[in-house]
Amino acid sequence: MPHDEAALRKALQQARRRTAGDPPASLYRQCAVEVRQAGEHRIFTVRPRDNGPVRGQVFYLPGGGYVNPPAFLHWWFITRLVKSLGLACTVPLYPLAPEHTCNEGVAFAVDAYHRLVSDDGAQRLLVMGDSAGGGLALAVVQQANIAPAGLMLDAPWLDASVSDPSQIEIERGEFLLNRFTLRTWGAWWAGSRDLADPMVSPLFSDLTTLPPTLLFCGSADILVADARRLAAAAPGKVRYIEEKGLMHVYPMIPFLPETRRAWLEIERFVDDVLPRDQAKP
Repeated sequence: MPHDEAALRKALQQARRRTAGDPPASLYRQCAVEVRQAGEHRIFTVRPRDNGPVRGQVFYLPGGGYVNPPAFLHWWFITRLVKSLGLACTVPLYPLAPEHTCNEGVAFAVDAYHRLVSDDGAQRLLVMGDSAGGGLALAVVQQANIAPAGLMLDAPWLDASVSDPSQIEIERGEFLLNRFTLRTWGAWWAGSRDLADPMVSPLFSDLTTLPPTLLFCGSADILVADARRLAAAAPGKVRYIEEKGLMHVYPMIPFLPETRRAWLEIERFVDDVLPRDQAKP
């Protein structure tokens, strides 16, 4: 990643020209997909192709540093949730920085979350997110004041200030992210807010109301510091799985043996919080 802000903006413009974050054609062949417009932004709902009963709803917030739309691996992961676990997934393409700030992004996501709760109830709802989407997922749960049945976070970015001292050393072996990039993206997302504001960095929010949480991270990921701090802050609420030597969002990499282990954990977690006899049309 570049190490100056102008180069980061240029790289972002180039990346956005390559994709708008739309689902790939393969998802439409495997699942039923609906899209609705919410102001200037879209919200996708992905369901089993036969439109049969689903055991619960997932509110999925994809990562991308708060600046990038969903990538192919996000949609692969969502497709697997739908096909393997019989879930319906709602995926909001929330407002992104630097054009928008967390004030708009969190408000948009909370509104979409409240709509799901109103339609189907919180007891059949899971909130999931990876990386920046994991940070947004925790912020939504905290701001919405309505706990879902469960929360699953994959390498969540929970401290936009990247303030943990251990990240200095972890960065030496990190090939994807660095502290400068994260702090710059975090500042864009924060807008006028301080980077330690719980809206921006939900690690510093009240964690006493955290729902049952499944948390993944690899030890070679610079965001492992956030995962470790969350697990330590809420030990009775969080099941934390850390895989040694693995990279950022490893459960989204299809060919890894550790990914297969992660999916077994996800299946167990879903079975625990969303009993199969709750399936509805």
